[in-house]
Amino acid sequence: MIRKLKIKFVAINMFLVFLVFCITFYIIFSFYSKTLESRNLRELENIIDMSISDFVRMSETDTSEARSIQFTPLFIATVDPKDGNIISLIKSNVSIDDDDLNHAVQTAVNNKTNSGEIKSLNLRFLKKANPESIKISFMDISRETASKASLLLVLFFTLCFALLAFLLISIILSSIALKPVATTWNAQKQFIADASHELKTPLTVLLANMDILENNSQDTIKNQEKWINGSKQVALNMKNLIEEMLFLAKSDAGKINLSLEKVDVSDTLVSKILSMEAIAYEKNISMDYDDIEENLFTKADEKQLSQIFAILIDNALKYSYENTTITYHLKKEQDKIKFAINNKGDIISKEDSKYIFERFYRVDKSRSREKGGYGLGLSIAKKIADENKIRIWVESDNENGTTFYLSMAAIKS
Repeated sequence: MIRKLKIKFVAINMFLVFLVFCITFYIIFSFYSKTLESRNLRELENIIDMSISDFVRMSETDTSEARSIQFTPLFIATVDPKDGNIISLIKSNVSIDDDDLNHAVQTAVNNKTNSGEIKSLNLRFLKKANPESIKISFMDISRETASKASLLLVLFFTLCFALLAFLLISIILSSIALKPVATTWNAQKQFIADASHELKTPLTVLLANMDILENNSQDTIKNQEKWINGSKQVALNMKNLIEEMLFLAKSDAGKINLSLEKVDVSDTLVSKILSMEAIAYEKNISMDYDDIEENLFTKADEKQLSQIFAILIDNALKYSYENTTITYHLKKEQDKIKFAINNKGDIISKEDSKYIFERFYRVDKSRSREKGGYGLGLSIAKKIADENKIRIWVESDNENGTTFYLSMAAIKS
């Protein structure tokens, strides 16, 4: 798909560039042609009433216009309007046989316009009629035609060179412009593959449990409670996974409606900690939340802010060692509210820290499955943080353990 998009991108670019160059070159060529034609017609107009003596005087005059006429092949014919016969003929730097001369004169006489070209003889003419005679000045336009041909050749090679240059530029630009699309496309494919993999395992467990129940269909429910409860737990895990995936999909599509309002961050955090304290107690994990400053407010979606706290607390509970303490800090620093949650457990390496907020990413996949994780919680937290203009990051080392941080704008209480 990306390759097709690149080809389409380059093709459209090249078509537009070709169109622009063609229009530009057409304008240049037309302007140049009109300039030459106007200059030649002006020269024809200057000489149409000249006599032989005028030509002689012109040859002795040293002006640019005179020099142009001196070296231009031209002739002037005076024609009888009654019978079309040539009355007089003045030539300059031109050699023309009688047949071509008569053909040129008759063509000019019969032409309805006062000026024009005789392409077969490479001549341009200007006609001036009065009751007694028709005067026609002719000019050889071989140099004009050659000049136009030279310009066309230059424009053609310029077009070829420009198209080649723009082709290379378009190929480079297509790679740069479509890089985000390729990243999104690859992420989408990876998301689908990971989601399929995550759903496959619980479905396999469900089918296995159903087979066991089917094989023991005569047994009591009490005796098969283990398999029923196991299936129920697997189904609940699948439900949570699907809900998380739907949230991310809606968020990507921009269908999550934010309700930004004044939120008491301190109150929201403490409420979430208290709601999860029982889980910590069951796991022999202590919670220290004495360092939470009261009455700190920000502008955010209250439900989503609460969800971020829930995800980070749940993550800390899952990956803390037994008989350790999860420590919470909430302080106002200048115009920011800074939150930190620290736990003692397996360290997240610097390499893993780069990808920790990506979907389905887990530092230790086997341990994550044992703890019921699917690798979507932190990616949801990152998504919510971005939408609420909250910065989220992680630091982890052997001495201090793992600490997740949030930084958000503070507003007056």
